[in-house]
Amino acid sequence: MIGGRIGARGMYFLLALGTIPVLFGQTDATKSRRVSNAIFTDSIITIDGQLDEPAWQTAEVNADFLQQDPREGEPASEKTEVRVLFNHDFLYVSAICHDRTPSKIVNNDIRRDFDTLNQDYFTLLLDTFNDGHSGYYFATSPGGSQHDRQVSDEGRSSNTNWDGVWYAETQRGPDGYTVEMAIPFKTLRFNRDQQQTWGVHFYRRMRGRNESTYWSMPPRRYSLTRALSYAGELRGIEDVQPGHSLQIKPYAIAGVERLASRGKKADGDFDGGLDIKYGITPGMVLDVTGNTDFSHVESDTQQVNLTRFPLFFPEKREFFLENSGIFQFGALRRNEALLFHSRTIGLESGQPIPIFGGARLSGRQGNTSIGLLNMQTRSERNIPATNFSVARVRQNILGASDVGAIFLNRQSSLPNDTNHAFGVDQNLVFFRTDLRLSTLAARTDSPNLKGDDWIKKIEGEYQNNEIRFFSSYLDIGANFNPRMGFVQRRGRRIARNEFEWRIRQNADSKLGKWVRDWVPLVTSEYVVLSDGRTETKSLLMPFNLEFQDGSVLVVQHERRFERLTRPFDLPFAVPVLSGDFPYSQTAIGYHSDQSKPISGLVLYGWGNFYDGTIQTWNLNTILRSGYRLRATLDYERNHITMPRGEFTTNLVGSHIDWSFNPKMYLNTFFQYNNETDSINSNIRFRFIHRPLSDIYVVYNDVRDRRRELADSSLTIKYTHLFSF
Repeated sequence: MIGGRIGARGMYFLLALGTIPVLFGQTDATKSRRVSNAIFTDSIITIDGQLDEPAWQTAEVNADFLQQDPREGEPASEKTEVRVLFNHDFLYVSAICHDRTPSKIVNNDIRRDFDTLNQDYFTLLLDTFNDGHSGYYFATSPGGSQHDRQVSDEGRSSNTNWDGVWYAETQRGPDGYTVEMAIPFKTLRFNRDQQQTWGVHFYRRMRGRNESTYWSMPPRRYSLTRALSYAGELRGIEDVQPGHSLQIKPYAIAGVERLASRGKKADGDFDGGLDIKYGITPGMVLDVTGNTDFSHVESDTQQVNLTRFPLFFPEKREFFLENSGIFQFGALRRNEALLFHSRTIGLESGQPIPIFGGARLSGRQGNTSIGLLNMQTRSERNIPATNFSVARVRQNILGASDVGAIFLNRQSSLPNDTNHAFGVDQNLVFFRTDLRLSTLAARTDSPNLKGDDWIKKIEGEYQNNEIRFFSSYLDIGANFNPRMGFVQRRGRRIARNEFEWRIRQNADSKLGKWVRDWVPLVTSEYVVLSDGRTETKSLLMPFNLEFQDGSVLVVQHERRFERLTRPFDLPFAVPVLSGDFPYSQTAIGYHSDQSKPISGLVLYGWGNFYDGTIQTWNLNTILRSGYRLRATLDYERNHITMPRGEFTTNLVGSHIDWSFNPKMYLNTFFQYNNETDSINSNIRFRFIHRPLSDIYVVYNDVRDRRRELADSSLTIKYTHLFSF
């Protein structure tokens, strides 16, 4: 643990490390890579999963997949054969996924961007710049559903909300299933070389056996999206052009809403807007949006706050999520202090603020990643119209490492209502990706907040198949104020350490038939206030027992010290007075195999809580009926007894998802919170009537039972993509 304070000069010295040669070579970066050759065809390929075109017989077969799990390095238990063709417009990929026991094939979800954790699927991962930094992920399930995402920052950022135009169909058979994909080259970004060499992964997941297999296998400590530097090579593609076509996506929206909480009666509305996308260069994309609307986005899930710090809510709006990895600053974990968090744009306390429009230029030019963003909101509910600007640049150096800088500006229509922020960061990667050192320094500039307005951080991580060690030191100034970001607590220095030991059980032993890994973990946290007094000390010791079927038994114990310099209120206005509080808590839980028709989680915790006691229950039940119906019931209960009061929080939620087919589904969400005595409902119907073109019907309802008020809205939204 780093116990002393790192000054600004020390932080600048650490940042300067990115400008000198790295002494530790990437020892295995020059190892030979597997090679797949794409074969040109002028035949018509019909994407139906049949693989009956003669052209497939001319393609090179990519086989000999290896297990990453459970028996690392051994041949896959079932054979997979992959073939690659192309013409001037499409990249075609087929896979024959053999299975001697097709009853073990698990197909639980056919929605777009289906759940990849708990079913079988086949994945193609393309690193089109062949640099190990970024790529495109295309996966399909035995039911023909599609899942795509953008991968960036050496896999540390994975944007599942990116949607590209591509096609996939599958066919089930008595000995497995077949896959047929067609990916338009205009969906991808790559250089304009006549002959292309790309990084490529072919991956197959067999959930019934809980087995992961690769054509070019990385060590088991890496997930597929973190394994870009272990990809094979795709050669043979030539005389093709990357996508820089113009895409125009208008929308029309009609709806009615009644906001009783604001005294607003039922009122109808009709509106529209426009999104434009244009590829300026093979790697740079310009996005322009006008009268932006996010009414189709799923509502936030309520959370119970038992701390004295604000809660973090993730971004869900796809406009801000596309290429979001470029705007990510540093390697800040746990979302405790983000210099930029896009939820500050067009949202206020979770409520939407109208967005007039904006533009974003993002992508890469050579080894440089660039992100420029400017958005303008309208005035709403005494909130002034505000302009938001971000400029971000990152330079790849020394293989998988990078250095970067960022500048942010927030300016409202009110006088002196400005906020600026700027910072520099670096990520140094050694020994391919086993060792990482990251540093950052940033400052904010706000009226009436001068001095002690910096944030500085250094963190390092080392991992191999057996152990992982992480250590970080974060210094947040008392006046650090990123109004386009998120800060959980200011004026603190925070040191954290984590040590994980993953003990692989011999699969041939009697115990190994049931147990895959023993995973003890030790996490420490030490927080110091700006005056030097200790605020928090924590030692958390979880132990996970991971079974061969994917289920997990969890036992953990935490010893904690909290110093409260001022009192605060828990839910139901139960106060906690200032003082020093040493206490401990214990929890035990079990996650069952979530690929089964019925699965779930049960977790029970107990112990002290400041100068009182706490009991917690977390229950999650998942019910599946084939791939069409998925229903979940979540229940969180906290019973807290304090010297100045006793209370119980209950948070109950349910998701019900019905898939008519891979292009049409109905999602419902209901949640009750007894603290606010409110019921939230969200019902969404989505029909993908053509690629990246949708029809949404959305109903939202928020009922405040205490005040007997209800806010509700019904919205119909139509989008249509035009490509030129």
